[in-house]
Amino acid sequence: MTFRRVVGDTVGLAASQYAARAVLLLRGLVAAVALGPAGFGAWNALNLVLDYGAFASVGVLQGLDLRLPAPTVRGEALAARRLLAGAWSVVLGGGTLFALLVLGTLATGHPALLRGLGWWPPLLMLAAALLQLAIQVHVSALRARGRFGAVSGSAAAQALLGGGLGILLVARHGILGLLWGWLAGTLVALAWVRAAAPDVPLRPGAARDGAAMVRGGFVVFASFLVSLVLRSVDRLAFVRFGRAEDLGAYSLGLMAAGLVLYLPEAAATVLYPRIVAAADGALDAAVVRAQVLRAQRGLTVLLPPVVAVALVWVGPVLTAWMPQYAGSIGAVRLLGFGALLLSASTLPGYWLLAVGRGRALLLAGLAATVVAAALVFGVASRVPLPAPVAAASSVGYGLFAAAIIAAAARDLDPAPGGGWRLAALSFLPCVWAVGVVLAVCLWGTEASVMTALVRTAAVVLACLPVLVWLRRGRAPEARP
Repeated sequence: MTFRRVVGDTVGLAASQYAARAVLLLRGLVAAVALGPAGFGAWNALNLVLDYGAFASVGVLQGLDLRLPAPTVRGEALAARRLLAGAWSVVLGGGTLFALLVLGTLATGHPALLRGLGWWPPLLMLAAALLQLAIQVHVSALRARGRFGAVSGSAAAQALLGGGLGILLVARHGILGLLWGWLAGTLVALAWVRAAAPDVPLRPGAARDGAAMVRGGFVVFASFLVSLVLRSVDRLAFVRFGRAEDLGAYSLGLMAAGLVLYLPEAAATVLYPRIVAAADGALDAAVVRAQVLRAQRGLTVLLPPVVAVALVWVGPVLTAWMPQYAGSIGAVRLLGFGALLLSASTLPGYWLLAVGRGRALLLAGLAATVVAAALVFGVASRVPLPAPVAAASSVGYGLFAAAIIAAAARDLDPAPGGGWRLAALSFLPCVWAVGVVLAVCLWGTEASVMTALVRTAAVVLACLPVLVWLRRGRAPEARP
């Protein structure tokens, strides 16, 4: 696979994901208006069930992603089938335990922020989380086979149908309408991946095979869990200390942060199986390393100007179209900045996982996440408002990204001065773009479209030198 092919797969995956995210963003905006800040806050708190449900696999899916690419590339169908069957044994057991945990928590009447919703919304979200586990087993098989089109197509179908139905149903049925729509999209996505990989076994295999993959994937699993804690600790803090209305206003910033992170995550999804295969000796490690570095350069230099321009327009858009959320302008911008910092660590983090340095990733990420969680909970316990919590979260994102890049620098760029070079490549464009936006937003009023146009022109002009640097610093592609 050439770098051009990697770019093509990344762009294709990202394009489908951004189309899907556009629908989900529209659903979020429609839901925010239809539900109001309090209802929108409850909806985002409910999504914690879906987020943490993905970790009911207790690491077997991560172990599968590490072990499945090599036999798949070598054409060892029986070995691949045995691994998939073993994964099912753990997924079914973990899903059952997660369901019991959710039901037990709800029976106690916690969390308080969800008490007014009744039983049906949490139960429907739990069903969606369990179905998502089944989808992920098939997605692991498809990624190992290099069938990223089927992966992106199923994800896009899930988001387009689930989000579209949610848009149609939320005004009349509220949160239940959003849930019924998402369940419909999830069922279609499951049918999609099943049709693309009909040979994936559905019966659970030997428990010892599943347990072996849990052990093999535990470091990766724990690293992803730490990352989720980092990205959800703010919502957990609001659930503990804040009001649903404040969480609803804050959640607009979470949507913006998710959009920022989708492109680097798409690139990592494409490159991850290649890094694993290179680590196993199936591909040239030098070629794959060069592709990762080129992708890192492109992402960290091109993404910040685009995000900076988008964040300039947060003010007039919210003021004109969602005035009840005008107070969240600062939080949206701060979370966008934090997501830019966090995005710089995506590829280095996946590199550490794929080459067997997951412990270094886990230790660095865990230390940064503990500090970030203490900071966020400390701020939320005193001032549980969107902007202060967003500022604390963004600092936490930056600490996490710095820790991961420091852990990966020596291995990813082993040349003399490679660590400093990787850090500069990863952070300087982002810091520059953030500084430019903060500076231009000191002038004018947020509601003015003319002000936004002038700010946009200033951001574009200020970021041009960084784009010139990208062109001059472009490295040639390594070839086998």
